[in-house]
Amino acid sequence: MEGRVVDDKNSPLPGVSVTSTKTHQKTVTDATGRFFISLPEGTRTDLQFTYIGMKPQTVSVNAKGELKPLRIVLQEDAGSLGEVVVTGVITKRKETFTGSSATFSGDELKSVGVQNPIQSLRSLDPSFNVMDNSLFGSDPNRLPDIEIRGKSSMLGMRDELSEDPNQPLFILDGFESSLEAIYNLDINRIASMTILKDAASTAIYGSKAANGVVVVETVKPKVGQLRVSYNGSLDVSIPDLSGYNLMNAREKLEFEKMAGKYTNSNLPAAGIIDLDNLYQQHMKDIASGVDTYWLSEPLRTGINHRHQLYLDGGSGGFLFGIGLNYNKTNGVMKKSNRDVYGGNIDLTYRVGKLQFSNKFTAQQTNADNPIVSFAQYAAANPYYKKYDDEGNISKFLANNDYETRVGNPMYNDNLNSRDGSRQLMLSDYFQMEYNPLKELRLRAKFGLTHYNKDNENFVSPDDTRFESTNALERGSYSYGNTKTTNVEGDLTAIFATVLKQDHRINVALGANINESKSTLQGYSVKGFPSGDFTYPSFSKGYPDGGRPTYSESVSRSVSAYLTGGYSFQDKYLMDVSYRLNGSSVFGSNKKYINTWSLGLGWNLHNEEFVKNALPFINYFKIRGSVGNPGNQNYDSSMSLTTFQYSYTAYNYFGLSSVLLNMGNRNLEWQTTLDRNIGVDLTMFNNRLSLTMDYYYKSTDPLLIAIGLPASSGLPMSYNSTLGAYTTSYNTNLGKQIAKGFTATLQYYIIRNLKERLTWSVRGTLRSESAKLDGIGNTLSSLNNFGQNRSTQRYYDGADPDNIWAVRSAGIDPATGRELFIKKDGSYTYDFTYDDEVIVGNTRPDAEGTFGTNFGYRGLTFSAILRYRIGADAFNTSVFNKVENISSSSLSSNQDKRALYDRWQKPGDYAQFKNIADSQNTPMSSRFVQRENTLTLESLQVGYEFEPQVARSLGLSGLRVNAYMNDIFRISSIKQERGTSYPFARSFSFALSLTL
Repeated sequence: MEGRVVDDKNSPLPGVSVTSTKTHQKTVTDATGRFFISLPEGTRTDLQFTYIGMKPQTVSVNAKGELKPLRIVLQEDAGSLGEVVVTGVITKRKETFTGSSATFSGDELKSVGVQNPIQSLRSLDPSFNVMDNSLFGSDPNRLPDIEIRGKSSMLGMRDELSEDPNQPLFILDGFESSLEAIYNLDINRIASMTILKDAASTAIYGSKAANGVVVVETVKPKVGQLRVSYNGSLDVSIPDLSGYNLMNAREKLEFEKMAGKYTNSNLPAAGIIDLDNLYQQHMKDIASGVDTYWLSEPLRTGINHRHQLYLDGGSGGFLFGIGLNYNKTNGVMKKSNRDVYGGNIDLTYRVGKLQFSNKFTAQQTNADNPIVSFAQYAAANPYYKKYDDEGNISKFLANNDYETRVGNPMYNDNLNSRDGSRQLMLSDYFQMEYNPLKELRLRAKFGLTHYNKDNENFVSPDDTRFESTNALERGSYSYGNTKTTNVEGDLTAIFATVLKQDHRINVALGANINESKSTLQGYSVKGFPSGDFTYPSFSKGYPDGGRPTYSESVSRSVSAYLTGGYSFQDKYLMDVSYRLNGSSVFGSNKKYINTWSLGLGWNLHNEEFVKNALPFINYFKIRGSVGNPGNQNYDSSMSLTTFQYSYTAYNYFGLSSVLLNMGNRNLEWQTTLDRNIGVDLTMFNNRLSLTMDYYYKSTDPLLIAIGLPASSGLPMSYNSTLGAYTTSYNTNLGKQIAKGFTATLQYYIIRNLKERLTWSVRGTLRSESAKLDGIGNTLSSLNNFGQNRSTQRYYDGADPDNIWAVRSAGIDPATGRELFIKKDGSYTYDFTYDDEVIVGNTRPDAEGTFGTNFGYRGLTFSAILRYRIGADAFNTSVFNKVENISSSSLSSNQDKRALYDRWQKPGDYAQFKNIADSQNTPMSSRFVQRENTLTLESLQVGYEFEPQVARSLGLSGLRVNAYMNDIFRISSIKQERGTSYPFARSFSFALSLTL
């Protein structure tokens, strides 16, 4: 019996499995889609045709009666994406894959929202964690911090490094990409996103995969007549200020009076009278109705819209696709915008056994940021007027001898200052495939990506920050340009076959080269005249000692890899990977490393004893893996000793130089030994599905920066994590252990596919922890710098997410002073950091989502809620705005609890110390609170019109969707969120149509 298998575009499908249900004989189609299966004459049987990404098909045949070759047409199955794993190197059947992974189609991503693929992925998979940014909230120009299964590197390293060492690797259409490229990618261009989590699935990427891999496949053009598809959405973003708890005008003035601002006995009589007059003036203003709500001034309702147009078609061996997209984002703060313009051309050409494809993308991103931070508006006292008596915006809110001079944020915001960036990205991905045999495929890839980004910041000389500056030096301008070019080449040979019907083998052998070159240049100038003189040519010149800057960085890597998979009777599975990696990032003595992985699996559902004893089980796989993927998201300069010319010091030999960075030629690769065990289970006619994974990762050695004495000769540099100037040296020391558990459960309450009626509930869970070991006292300087700056400490055996503080017994009712608990359990009024212990952990005991999906014919509904249980938080709002309010801080608005919840007289049982005590309060456990949260992350309603309705409108397809995202957030603690830029709630309407 012979035949040919093609898709609905008449393109041959190689590698289709053909199985006789009666004789159990198996074969696969060759490169031209042809197959031959030997059946005894007269045999009547069903032939089953299965292929990745296609709907399976069964055909009844009679070996004696069939004279003509069969022609089988398989239809594309969008729902089958969950049955395959796209690794970016090869595509594997999920049933025979031993790794931990999750694949989501473009439609699944859009069921959560259309704003951003990163946020959609967060809602769908528990291991993909997007960290909340309590400082910058919903700022559209801030890239998110992402973790997959916790951290593999030291916390706090991002400030010293050009890359985030805990960020996953992103693969776009088979090539390395950046987080910003994925963040800007129009969600309608995405065909699927796959998260590779454990060593069995990530080790193929070797030294770059310790943090997991996200593989993105974009939509490919399809055969047929010219098709035109349009996707558009309209979003409305509303600021979310529910975390703020600021005083009104009357409350703030009362607090200042009780804090003693207007009663200074050390002043002469005239000064005491002036203070009383100042108080009476504020009272008069309040009585006249002054109660300014400053938070609303910089905010707006953001109206955003997105558009994507795609034309595709072709016939025979040539396919083409041309796309245009535009994304206009107006943030909830005025002057906060992000515009993304893009275009792409996709070409595919097939001739004989050769196939060529090319994807070209151009993208322009324009970003503008507000000059005045939202925190400055939140700090403005509510009894200050926005305008003076003549209706003009006053330059200063407070400008007298008894109050700290406070600039009016509205005044600064209305100046001609600006802060923005412009970036152009060009990428071209070329791929050639050759199938000399039905079992063998040869592939060559070449990718080129270029980024050119300009940053510009101008601050007007009239800004209040320059009030005390010399008039000739007011105003500033800075410019920076970054150019990055990435070149990647890859050769791969893929062999796949089935031997004697029982042995399924696939092997990929390849080599990869990669080069990334970056140049950074810029300058800063100062001194501008007032008016519309905003360009550097109007400046006085460079700051004292200033000059233009220029730096160049080149990193290269080369690797060879081998990955293979084997399954016996689709029961017993094995995956292996090996990669030899070389990189210029690490020391000259440690340039190469070997990474490997081994995965084993057992498909219990294919065992007869499970089929007979547990017939309600449809799918049951146990899998485990171990491997050591690496991490090279580091600046290559760490291993190099570099010098800088000193233009202020000449000697007998001429221009002198100073040591800029002490390199470490023995700097080793940071690798992570990743162990994973997991279970995939589907039961009750595919109505219940469960996936569980437990992982244990050990990163050894760590790459850390240790403190050096000033005598080392290295210059001091500012470390924003520590809030201090430090001198450091990069080396390998200690290890970090991370472990955790993830689970996803889905149950179909109703699953009537014939009537297209489904209703399911779904929940996810993540729980994880970490531990440091082998660092000794190396980071003692880091711990000392952190005192009264942060609650993070780094000790052997401790979780880096622990909260360290001195325990507090609360406020003494008799004195209003805080009582501390020493390590031995005794009480004292005297505070010392020697009594610090672990008082909490910022990681939740459990975090995840739960929700429901409903579908009936063309109607869909989904809701996703996020829960976070058992986390501890150091409440900075309480620490900074309820206590630690100095005399100068009285010029800023504060939290209501500073007035209502502080101790005032003996006998008061209060949570916070004496209201008249303006002395510094040290960090203690009194400010650590248990945080449990519940958030409505996504709500979606959609309808796909019946084909006849769409055709009546001249369309071949029509769908509408409505979304609500981040509608509410319930928390067990009250703490300000989005202090520099607020969070937002969004409402969206999306339209998708095809001509």
